[in-house]
Amino acid sequence: MYNLPVLCAIVLVPLSQLGAQSPSFSQFYTHRPSLNPAYVSAGSGLELSAGYRRQWGQIQHGLNTGFAAASLRTCALPLGFGVYVSDVHETYFNYRIQEAGLQFGGFFGSSKHWSVHGALQAGMGQQRVDYDRLLFTGDLDPVFGIQGTAQPYYEQDGSRLGSFDLGAGAVFRSSARIGRREYPYSLGAVLHHVGGSGNVSFEQGDYRRPMRITLHGAATAPVSGQYLSKSVLYLHFLGRFEWESVLQRSTVGVIAQYDAAHLGLLYQYNQGPFNFNNTHALTICLGADFKLGDADCTIQYGFDGALSGLDQTASGGAHELTLNFRFDKTCVFQSRSSKNKGRTSCYRFAGKGYRGFY
Repeated sequence: MYNLPVLCAIVLVPLSQLGAQSPSFSQFYTHRPSLNPAYVSAGSGLELSAGYRRQWGQIQHGLNTGFAAASLRTCALPLGFGVYVSDVHETYFNYRIQEAGLQFGGFFGSSKHWSVHGALQAGMGQQRVDYDRLLFTGDLDPVFGIQGTAQPYYEQDGSRLGSFDLGAGAVFRSSARIGRREYPYSLGAVLHHVGGSGNVSFEQGDYRRPMRITLHGAATAPVSGQYLSKSVLYLHFLGRFEWESVLQRSTVGVIAQYDAAHLGLLYQYNQGPFNFNNTHALTICLGADFKLGDADCTIQYGFDGALSGLDQTASGGAHELTLNFRFDKTCVFQSRSSKNKGRTSCYRFAGKGYRGFY
């Protein structure tokens, strides 16, 4: 009989087929491996995640994005590794970008105070679009504007082209103590499309994708209840800032978490060369934590409503659903000599009832 981690993996693999070479979710904090590969060593065991995003629901056939990832931290060494798959497609223009890759990293630090995580990411993919039906040369989103730079190396007839992508990321995690309370925070940076990233098909000449830089941070404040009590209201303040050539995107917001439920509000601002007025959107998200056997699970739904440009009454807005499964007791590469030594040191906030996103 399959154990629970195997069953969850079987469930997540088909979800990966629903969906981007550069997947972008409003609820980026629930997709840590897609935000930053350094998070492969930040968990305490096995972590599985998947997400599905549908936008332009009322325009042609809509744009669908999917992402699934698995990351595992070893017991005897301060290392973590992961795999991921992503897919974005729009059937009307036969537009599709797919990628699968590996992530590998490690960490160092103090188990009670801080930790620094770093990782590399490499992926292979394919992409295509029919130019005889395509009106725009980029990934145009009427809710958020251009989501990626124009891809000049697509085949005119819609045939598939291969691509290779490299990335690297780092995260610093710690907490500030004021009185009897701790205020955890994290800071991270990611570089995508570095080194030899670009088209690897024989049909096209050499092409290098513009580098994408992402900075992100988070800070958490316990605002009610006693620190050592079972239930405390936490406010998670989140931020993400991205640059890719002339494109810019930023997201700031707050997630209120109490016990097993959380409610969030995010504001998004995007600027691109074809968005003269830029684009703004507001995201409302709802989530819940629950136990499933040995797994700690989180399910979350988010809706993006446009504040400028083509509003949701015309486009249908954007809907997201994310799932996360964490198996803290999963352990690999544990020898008999290390059996009683416990896990390698890695910073974890000790507040009661705390559900840290990143």
